[in-house]
Amino acid sequence: MISRRDLIAKAAVGAAAAMTVGGVVGTAVAATRPMRDSTDAPAHDAKALAPRTESAPPRTESAPPAWALVAPFAAGGEVAHGWRLVDLTPVRDGSAVATLESAQGRGHRVHLCRNDGSPQGIIFTPRIDLVVMNQGYGDLPTEEHFGQAVATLARAVAANEATMPPELFAALLPHQERVERFAVATDASTTGRLR
Repeated sequence: MISRRDLIAKAAVGAAAAMTVGGVVGTAVAATRPMRDSTDAPAHDAKALAPRTESAPPRTESAPPAWALVAPFAAGGEVAHGWRLVDLTPVRDGSAVATLESAQGRGHRVHLCRNDGSPQGIIFTPRIDLVVMNQGYGDLPTEEHFGQAVATLARAVAANEATMPPELFAALLPHQERVERFAVATDASTTGRLR
């Protein structure tokens, strides 16, 4: 199994090569984020010091699942290397969840969150941050073929996001905001909202 850092580097190189060879340079952009831990953040980070303003809670179900965002992939369709997209939820609690499943039946959830300029996921587009929810907190290695499937899904999202209605992005929250709102279960209604 390769490390997450190596996977991200390989995915970025592969994505760039595929886009150059395919002749679609500039039409869809997906990027990987550099690995960071809490010690990388500068002590004077203005965003960290700014007071938080509370906004209205996100709608629990804004609309049916946004399958057009992940087109040409549909339920059951292979994304890459034997990984299939088996489900896409409506936006709930600030994210839509794409479930990818391997040929061996292993499933992983990928939360499609809003990219607010500080993406937390293994790959992101200009408007969407794709966060793998495996309870590894960024420390678990990502299986290479799964990471390539997520990168392929991100390229589809990047190609489609400009055609999506603004309401979709308004319903999404950045991952960090979702963690702050929903990670600590205060009662039975908030349990599992980040799953």
